[in-house]
Amino acid sequence: LKPFAVKTPVLDDAPAPSQPIRRLQTSPSTRPSAAMPFSTGLCDCCAAPGGCGLCVRATICPCTVVGDINQNTNTCPCGFVGGCCFGTMLSPCFFAAAAPKVNPDENACKACCCASLCGTCYAMQVYREVQIKENGAPSQMEMK
Repeated sequence: LKPFAVKTPVLDDAPAPSQPIRRLQTSPSTRPSAAMPFSTGLCDCCAAPGGCGLCVRATICPCTVVGDINQNTNTCPCGFVGGCCFGTMLSPCFFAAAAPKVNPDENACKACCCASLCGTCYAMQVYREVQIKENGAPSQMEMK
């Protein structure tokens, strides 16, 4: 029995392309614009406005946070009570409709996923954004 030989292709024998390869270049005007993020991060649980009190409130009774968001966005009928009832029962759908009202660059699909996977954190993030838009950015203290 003879062992069979395996030929490996030699890349140097490949024919050279007749045209040089061109790279696609985009000008700043044709690049897709990055979405403006929320003012606070998804995991900034104790960030202002709201602080640790918002974190405790959203963990123990998230319907009140969703009710406050609905009162400002009018996503569901009946204001605060509508948000407490419908917004909490249908949280992914509620946030898919409410989050783009608070942050126009927010994608409804992303909002639905965030509300499904990390609903409490996302409710706090949207709540803080509502408060920032309503009252302006939180003031900073001067260092002494």
